[in-house]
Amino acid sequence: MKKSLIALTLAALPVAAMADVTLYGQIKAGVDISKVKTGDKVVAKKQVGKKTATEIADYGSRIGFKGHEHLGSNLNAIWQVEQKTSIAGGDSGFANRESFLGLEGGFGKVRAGNLNTALNDSSDSFDPWESGADNENALQLGKIKRVDDRKVSVRYDTPVLGGFSASVQYQPRDNANHDDRYTHKEKSRDSYDLGLNYENSGFFGRYAGSYAKRKVLNDAHLDAFNHNTTLGAGTYKDHQAHRLTAGYDANNLMVAVVGQYEGFKADVAGAKKNERTEVGATAAYRFGNVTPRVSYAHGFKAKEEGVKRENSAYNQVIVGADYDFSKRTSALLSAGWLKEGKGDTKYEKTAGTVGLRHKF
Repeated sequence: MKKSLIALTLAALPVAAMADVTLYGQIKAGVDISKVKTGDKVVAKKQVGKKTATEIADYGSRIGFKGHEHLGSNLNAIWQVEQKTSIAGGDSGFANRESFLGLEGGFGKVRAGNLNTALNDSSDSFDPWESGADNENALQLGKIKRVDDRKVSVRYDTPVLGGFSASVQYQPRDNANHDDRYTHKEKSRDSYDLGLNYENSGFFGRYAGSYAKRKVLNDAHLDAFNHNTTLGAGTYKDHQAHRLTAGYDANNLMVAVVGQYEGFKADVAGAKKNERTEVGATAAYRFGNVTPRVSYAHGFKAKEEGVKRENSAYNQVIVGADYDFSKRTSALLSAGWLKEGKGDTKYEKTAGTVGLRHKF
């Protein structure tokens, strides 16, 4: 009898050891249809065609593992490993989304790894849309979200006190520029992020800010900054972004407004600032299983090298609805329109998508 009890106990040990591990994720995809109209100068520069594109698109499918271990005295070890899993193929690598190891307790939590910034976290408050990556600027509020980031860094989040919470985050220069870690031939690229949050009875307010001494901006980011830009991909200094979000999300109603500022300079002596200010709003209301919503965004004229660019303002509208088959599975339908500039510098994109999302 004793031997049987010992055997059963030993057999149960692996199950107990794995009890705090959670498998989770989302599989989401659909059909994106889009068309671009451009002025002659934009076509010459960007080589944009005028045909309609129809494609099966992944909306950012992912899979992850997370867990914790109680260490005593209200202290837990926490961890997460998450990666992209596009059903359209092409994703590779492990831990290519938010992944970390850290400690959590009454003091809050501290984590190190590939971490979302406060800007990235705040996007969920005003942009609930899904689409393929090629249509993020038309079917999501992608121009505003160009400043969202994930960094190999260390981050501290305070506990929630009276509805208030905050986060601070630091990325060392040698994580921002790994190839230069033993020589330091290039100037420092370390960066700092800050988040301030308040939530009470469905009402919320959030500030998210980021500052980097030097930051590498790619063509996609600069196109979202201003599609008619003369800037080229490369390293820019004194990059900063500030975002304020406020709204209400409860009792089947969601309303959010957002305002954002981004500024940076070319990495040369005497360079003048490039700046852009944007605003946006989203409203949604749930009727049974259906949640219709609408979003609007406006970008004021961008400033390049200290001078406002004509025809650089933009307007964007997205309308659509989700239908929930269950708590885990939803059908998605949306249409978007984005227009920037006019005449020879016009860039106009219309797009639509129908898809499916399953959470587990």
